[in-house]
Amino acid sequence: MRLYESFDTETHIVYVMEVCGGGDLLTYVRRRRKLKEDFAKYIFRQIILGLQYVHSKGVLHRDIKLDNILLTSEGDVKICDFGVSKLIQNKNSL
Repeated sequence: MRLYESFDTETHIVYVMEVCGGGDLLTYVRRRRKLKEDFAKYIFRQIILGLQYVHSKGVLHRDIKLDNILLTSEGDVKICDFGVSKLIQNKNSL
């Protein structure tokens, strides 16, 4: 997900992020009960490529689950909620 801006007020921290009109993958799967194999492969491939990119930057997500995978209105995957992620300085310690 893209973070466009962040700022704080006296009472809040505000993040302006990209809209993912497709909702989260958990809700998407629950509504449909199951996914067609081609679409499931498409989603899984995007998740793997996204994690590969994140890992190449030295970041471990550590909380991958269906509700942390968002879908755009076009059906593309966005990985969110890096709240428990960890930055690895030495990639050999993975």
